[in-house]
Amino acid sequence: MLEQTNFGEVRGPDWKAWEDKTFPSRDIPSHEASKCAGLQGEEPFARYHLALHRAKHQQKLDITNQLILRDIALQAGLDVARWEEDMKSGAAIPLIAQDHGEAAAEGIFGVPTLYFGSGKPVFVKLDEGDWEGKDDAGLFDAVRAAVAERPYLLELKTPESAQRAEASRKRYAKYFASKA
Repeated sequence: MLEQTNFGEVRGPDWKAWEDKTFPSRDIPSHEASKCAGLQGEEPFARYHLALHRAKHQQKLDITNQLILRDIALQAGLDVARWEEDMKSGAAIPLIAQDHGEAAAEGIFGVPTLYFGSGKPVFVKLDEGDWEGKDDAGLFDAVRAAVAERPYLLELKTPESAQRAEASRKRYAKYFASKA
């Protein structure tokens, strides 16, 4: 999880983003909601996961919002009472911690990361926009061709990505400074 990687250094070695209820995560709420859907089985998870992606990428909804996540659970046909109880109890937190540990052991530090079986995971940072859903297969093929077939390629960045990363770092630094 990129947030754990980026902010763990600031908060210390014992800090875990998924345990900090005050951390303004962009990733954990939807991850936790998906894991709670998965506690109901593979099929409910698949329905929830698809509905979650559509909510984010097609409907442009804020999938950090608990009410939106609950609406998605309803749309996906989950046992919403059970899902809510699992969310409330933190039933998925150990699963998120396990995912993080397994991913970190493979060198994965953020989402989305693509793994082509070459032993080299590739983190892909994308801008949101109208392109989403229109060229997914083409983008996947281009990334695979660029990275999986060229193991010497280590990183591609644009000046804009560096500026956005710095702005994000400053925003979270202010957050952590206010908690100190």
